[in-house]
Amino acid sequence: MIFYPVTLLLLLLTFIVQEFIPGVPMAHYATLLLPAVFFFTAAVAVPFPMMLLLAFVTGLLWDARYLPGEHETVKSVSDSLINGPLAMPELLAVGGFGFGISIVVFGLMGTFLQGVRPLFKRGRLELPVLLVGLTTFIWLLLEYLMMAFLRGSFHFTTAVWSKMITDCMLAMLASPLLFLLLYSLAGLSRYEIKYDGLRYSFDGR
Repeated sequence: MIFYPVTLLLLLLTFIVQEFIPGVPMAHYATLLLPAVFFFTAAVAVPFPMMLLLAFVTGLLWDARYLPGEHETVKSVSDSLINGPLAMPELLAVGGFGFGISIVVFGLMGTFLQGVRPLFKRGRLELPVLLVGLTTFIWLLLEYLMMAFLRGSFHFTTAVWSKMITDCMLAMLASPLLFLLLYSLAGLSRYEIKYDGLRYSFDGR
């Protein structure tokens, strides 16, 4: 079925597009974390095995792109994305943040989102959109907590909360467009979506 490989290609494309998404200076350089948000929306639309594959690819590429090397410095959450100041302290001086952790985190978040597939099948996107924002917040918080744990000191500033909350709001704003993209892709690829008034249903096959 062409829906699955095209979804995977779109996920890969989001990593390229991410390089050109600027931060928002007035919100401590908050940014739309497009690969993660696309994964969270796709996790609601695809079956469990495909979700696991997407989680593996997303986590692998995320760590490969943004995880610091052996002699680099780990900055605050998503700092490597924005190329600008975040007004937060360094968290770790050596590369001790385990490669592959993001795969596990994305897998857990995707499994959580699979629980709202029945709502998505009926075309009720209110809760899925809210959960995309929630999972984005949890993901960012887990990243910050793991790096803070490795540093040995938990230090939450206004900048931390402001950036994470704004990132979540941007994720929720983008998720309806991504859901629409998945609906359109499913229609073009004949991935069985049935339209019934204002309701949609996925057969999940």
